[in-house]
Amino acid sequence: MNSQSQEAILLTKIIEQNNVIIALIGKLAFTRDEVLKIVVSGKQKAKQQKYVEGYNACDGDHSLSEIAGIIGVDPSTLSPILQNWGESGIIYPVTNPKVGKFYKKIFPI
Repeated sequence: MNSQSQEAILLTKIIEQNNVIIALIGKLAFTRDEVLKIVVSGKQKAKQQKYVEGYNACDGDHSLSEIAGIIGVDPSTLSPILQNWGESGIIYPVTNPKVGKFYKKIFPI
């Protein structure tokens, strides 16, 4: 195995460890109900489940357009939603240099 592939494996392991640490810290900082309250705050009862699904789609793999589609909002409307969730500490940005910016949740609800 060459040093470049060893570095890639090590980097993958570090990212996985960071994800575990973030989830554990998130569970110390927030209960499931607290996260749920942030996600659905001010949303119509009939649409709350879509916001939960959108939050859970913040897995670092779904694009902003995909998350907007899951929730049923225009991508331009998604920005303040993600900003609120980010400022609340329940999602964080991750960047893939090849494809752009994504978000990850601290843990699913």
